[in-house]
Amino acid sequence: MSTFKLPFMVPFTRTFRGKGEDKGTNGKEYGHSEPTQLSFFSSHLDSCLHASSLESLEAIYEPIRTLLDHGRHNELWWLDITAPSEEDIEILSRRFSLHPLTTEDIKTGETREKIELFGPYYFLSLRPPSPVDTNEGVRTSPLNVYAVVFRDGVLSFSWSSNPHAAHVRSRMKEHQSHFPLTSDWICYALIDDIVDGFGPFITSIDGGVEMIEDSISITRPDDIGLALQRIYQWRKEVMHVRHLLNDKTDVIRCFARHCDAPGASSSQMSLYLSDIQDHVLTMMGKLDASEQMLSRSQSKFLSQLSFDSSRMRNQIMLTLSRLTLVPCIVVPLQFITGLFGMNTHVPGQGADGLAWWFSILGVVLTLVVLFYNIAKRLGVI
Repeated sequence: MSTFKLPFMVPFTRTFRGKGEDKGTNGKEYGHSEPTQLSFFSSHLDSCLHASSLESLEAIYEPIRTLLDHGRHNELWWLDITAPSEEDIEILSRRFSLHPLTTEDIKTGETREKIELFGPYYFLSLRPPSPVDTNEGVRTSPLNVYAVVFRDGVLSFSWSSNPHAAHVRSRMKEHQSHFPLTSDWICYALIDDIVDGFGPFITSIDGGVEMIEDSISITRPDDIGLALQRIYQWRKEVMHVRHLLNDKTDVIRCFARHCDAPGASSSQMSLYLSDIQDHVLTMMGKLDASEQMLSRSQSKFLSQLSFDSSRMRNQIMLTLSRLTLVPCIVVPLQFITGLFGMNTHVPGQGADGLAWWFSILGVVLTLVVLFYNIAKRLGVI
């Protein structure tokens, strides 16, 4: 047995993970209560067979017993199990002679995306996007999709319902008459459909980034904080999708090396994988463009925020400086009236007429005008 593992990192994901998602947790502890569903496809069957257990599937289609007992089938086959029980995993592991490491990864819900080569098969672990509203941002499924790919068939597992298996079966019906299908092609189609699942999210990111770019010129100063918060959220989404696509790029590259190896069952599969690689590169290019637009928008909003802050600070300083005019008027009045309010002789107190009163008022007004001119000359007002 030759085994290799790619040094993938567990991607940063904005997922609502249940308790016990680490190693040693099976699918039931993730909160999934879906019933077990088995789907069997064969190249000579007109339609896909569905059953709720292995026993009922054997009762529906008799040749499945030979496949489960001896691992042989005359045509290309694909057995897909959704929400399997531990007993189902153990039974299939024994009947298909799966390596204990493969069985452990499936039972514990291994979250690392990878491809492992074992003697008669290779094991694929890939994380799909969850089919949620794109307005809520990019989400990924709490658990990966697992595929055990033999030379003449595929055995796949998923802990929750997803549309990828149904999409691949539809493609198989369309292409079945054009060229002979292989197990490697099923694996390719599964990877391709999972990668395509990120398309709506990238479209949503592009739309959100364009809205932010268009709103720069019409955003009010009071709304700049909210705009910066939206930019932060979108940049977080861009980084999140980029991590996920980077991991899938490594898986695709590893799969291409396997298909190009001497003695591989499908040496032309690299042509199909290059299509996925181009699709991933296109999405990565869109994410890079969105990141640049977000960075430019953030710089513009920060510049506008700095300009508005400086302008408001200058207005406050101007208002405070103008308030100094009040002391210029009030202080002389209080000083003079305070002097004459004491127990002293007021000039002109015994004289007739208002000459002294107008004289004192003139002195007060003269002081007010004097202090006002001094403050204006100093640039205070």
